[in-house]
Amino acid sequence: MRPEFSIPLLLLGTLSVCLAVPWVAEEYPNPMVNPNKCGSNIDGETLWLCDPDSVLGTDTSSVLSTVKDVNLNSNCVCNCTENPDVGYVVGVAVAEFITSQHDDQTASLEAFSQTVRENWFETSSCDDKILLLMVKNDSQIHLALGSRINEILPSEILDNIDRDIEPLLEASKYTEALELTLRQLDLAISERVGVYATGTDSTGMTTEEPPEPDNLVWGILGVIAIMSILIFHYWIKY
Repeated sequence: MRPEFSIPLLLLGTLSVCLAVPWVAEEYPNPMVNPNKCGSNIDGETLWLCDPDSVLGTDTSSVLSTVKDVNLNSNCVCNCTENPDVGYVVGVAVAEFITSQHDDQTASLEAFSQTVRENWFETSSCDDKILLLMVKNDSQIHLALGSRINEILPSEILDNIDRDIEPLLEASKYTEALELTLRQLDLAISERVGVYATGTDSTGMTTEEPPEPDNLVWGILGVIAIMSILIFHYWIKY
């Protein structure tokens, strides 16, 4: 009699995968609020990663370690005079499916990721928060960047990251794709912060306007010039 139940059970398993409920952006869990739904805890510490559908499998320690390392050592990108040790923050959201808010796939990913980013991170004067959204069904990783990060990173850098992770996503190597994205993003931001700090790019060309002249220096030079003229006229006259 057991063979009679094999087909229905198989169909039931297939239907459960096909009927997986897509996430709505407003309902996607926040790892800092609902860590149990996200699987974002490592060694008793909650980190900025959420994988409620277990797309990454049961062992997410590698990705969590990368998220922790990047956030712990991230560079300051704004208000650095007041808070030099406060760096940008990156979070990772992973889902099996998401709701399609637009006909265009990219537009749906952008809208979803931006909403989740705004829900996760508090609004601040320094908009330096980043969200990595990976959707298994779309085989894509979409970056939702804060305005300050957008100012720093040229689109060419983001295109290069997309190109590097594409083979990993096609091979369903989701953990490796996320880690590579995190590492390359952190490296790119670090390099760009270095560019702004030194005023030169990798070719040695100046990347910022020259500094304004020092008014005190010009004032002293002006006084010296006037004294020289007076002394010269006095010498001619007498």
